[in-house]
Amino acid sequence: MSEAEQGLIGCALLGAADDCIAEGVTEEYFAHEDYRRSWIAIANLKDEQQPCNLQTVLNRVNSGNGQKISPAVLTDCEDAAPTSHNVRYWLPIVRKNALRRIYRAKIGRLSAVLDDPTLETDELTSAFESEILDSKVVSSMEFTRKEDMQRLLAQIEDVQYNGHVLGYKTGFADLDMHLNGLEKGKIYVVAGRPGAGKTAIAQCIAANLVKNDVSTLIYSCEMTRDQLNLRMLASESGINSRDFLTKNTLKPHEFKPIALATSQMVAWPLHIKDDSDLTISQIRADARRMKRIHGIKVVIVDYLQLLEPDRHGEKRHEAVGRISGGLKNMAKELDVPVVALAQLNRDTEKGSGSRAPRASDLRESGKIEADADAVIALWEPDPENRPRIDHSVIEAVICKNRHGSTGKINLLFKKDTTTFESLSPISDYDVPR
Repeated sequence: MSEAEQGLIGCALLGAADDCIAEGVTEEYFAHEDYRRSWIAIANLKDEQQPCNLQTVLNRVNSGNGQKISPAVLTDCEDAAPTSHNVRYWLPIVRKNALRRIYRAKIGRLSAVLDDPTLETDELTSAFESEILDSKVVSSMEFTRKEDMQRLLAQIEDVQYNGHVLGYKTGFADLDMHLNGLEKGKIYVVAGRPGAGKTAIAQCIAANLVKNDVSTLIYSCEMTRDQLNLRMLASESGINSRDFLTKNTLKPHEFKPIALATSQMVAWPLHIKDDSDLTISQIRADARRMKRIHGIKVVIVDYLQLLEPDRHGEKRHEAVGRISGGLKNMAKELDVPVVALAQLNRDTEKGSGSRAPRASDLRESGKIEADADAVIALWEPDPENRPRIDHSVIEAVICKNRHGSTGKINLLFKKDTTTFESLSPISDYDVPR
């Protein structure tokens, strides 16, 4: 093992450092502490565009607070190479040994999981799948600090010069302006009282995503797959959803838009799971499979407080907090945005008049607010003055946004077709007469 690490360091010292960096070599490739520290010095020198040879590496290693190494360590590395071209010989050996160490560490962690009597069945399964299905392993070592900053700069230029948002577009321009779209690794909580349109706006966002070929996965704990598809069909065809399953209500001319919408929806990269007793561990395990098989890019959960706890006997706020934390970890683990629907408590309806909801109104656990990267609360400020009996003006209050601005957005909720549409921020009173 040490001989291969020695030879790889020698190749880097003799001119193959860039080749090693391009192949994803990091300090994790080296078990021997001297070679690990030597590689860190080599990578830093290359990143700073400084000369990289025996003397400069030795000076860099010994300038730190750690234990000094002797020149003989690096001299022996060069002798073991003995030319930079031998990198193709030593690198596969070092990589294989690194994988063996990583997999041994996985086995150790899995053994610890098996020995933990407090874990439930789903948690055991989730822990095993998380370790076994983790495809990153050595490839996760590929990103250097320089590459991170170059990628960030490219994102900034793309936003500034091309007008692109960083995340996936929700289909609501005003919302995307505040959120920068749905970004990978983040959790977005859409909250509201019953009837505020949480599921409807989630299905509209899902439809907008899949129309742009963004593969989307919905976990529906409240509605069946058929119910969701029926509502989406109403939204796409513009036909009142109540008419679909009511005898002799559809007009002959309405069948054509229904058929057209159906043919389009068949091709959507949309996946709906409608189990009513899902736990957070089951969702995380299933989402890992779905990403691996179908390339899932966005996950929607409807809704958070309906998920079953992994551990029975916990207090309700603890269980909901654990579920919220699990969704946050899933977003980071799978590198996808997670949209989680949630209930608000009744505080917004108390007193003589209702008030705009706040993030602190999230029901049953303050941890939901803490975990969320953004909280969008839906409410109807003026239910007495609806444009039509089945249309409502809904205010989407962005009451928390960790990476952007907060604010309010007006949306028109057409309950007959379960459709949300953006409304102009300009009122009739602002128009000159």
